[in-house]
Formats: sequence, C-alpha cells, structure tokens
Amino acid sequence: MAGGGRRAAGGKARQPARHAPPTRHPPPAACTPARRPPQAARWAGGWYVVPWQVIFRDIDTFGHVNNAVYFTYFEWARTSMWLELTGGSRSTDVSFIVVRAECDFRHQLSMEPIEIRVRIGDMRTTSFDTHYEIRTLNGGQLAATGKVVVVLFDWKTQAKTAIAEELRDKVQLFQKGVE
Repeated sequence: MAGGGRRAAGGKARQPARHAPPTRHPPPAACTPARRPPQAARWAGGWYVVPWQVIFRDIDTFGHVNNAVYFTYFEWARTSMWLELTGGSRSTDVSFIVVRAECDFRHQLSMEPIEIRVRIGDMRTTSFDTHYEIRTLNGGQLAATGKVVVVLFDWKTQAKTAIAEELRDKVQLFQKGVE
C-alpha cells in the first residue's frame, strides 16, 4: 500500500487520532500545600522552629508519613537554620555535607501541620551535631527525634574546613536557654 497508511473498513485510510494537549489548570486552593515560607521559621526556646504542612506525597500506602520523609524534614529545617545563621540565601551558601543521620520514630504523622525543630549540639573542629524534634503543631505530640552530623566543606577546594569562632558565637547567642 502506498504511503504505508492503514485502511479502515470500507477502504478509507485511517488517520492517527489527534488529541488536543491536556489543559493544565492550577490545582484548587483546597489541594495546594499550605506550606509557609522559610520566613515563618523562628527561634524559640533555643530551637529553630520551622512550621510545615504534611502533604499527600509525604504519605505512604499505610496512611502515615513515610519514614524516609523525616530525613527530608530534617534537611529542610537544617538548611533554613543554616541560611538564617550565615545570612545566605542560595543552595550554594550551604557549606556542609552530611556524614551521619539517625531518626527515632515516636508517633505517626498524617496530613497535618507540624513543626520541625532543630538546634546545634556539640561543635568540634570541622563538624557539629544537629538535633531534631518533629512535633504536631504548636509543640504538641512528639513524633520523632533525630541527630545529624555535618562537616563544614569548601566546595571549591573539595576539603573540610574549620568552624569559625564567629559561627560558634552566633550559635551560642541564638540557642540561649537550651539544655
């Protein structure tokens, strides 16, 4: 058959179906995540507290937040705190790498507002600990605790760097009242 087209019943050439591309509409307001911008984070009682709204993609087939997602919550709070402490605003302003992460799960979370709390613990020469609490809104039920060890890192030289006294002083100032 010339042209390689297929013939439908009755001998007419069948054209491929043409569909208009799907129209993309913004999701209704009720489906839009109610996440607050990083500016809503605050220092409270020695913790850097980041409000967060658990969204559908964080939920697993069992109807609660999947265990791996807690590490993403830690990452968001840690990065927000770091940018607050250092005055940075871009991803390239994050000058540390994670070398260890742990999480203890205490209570299930579902699609609800939560608070991710982070503070800096022991500071060594080039590394420090970050401690976490994830709670239901307004400091309610404790859902998880965690600890992440980070090493300060210079991306240009690809080497670890010492923690500056200025950073140590800022941490001490902001975290008064902890412990």
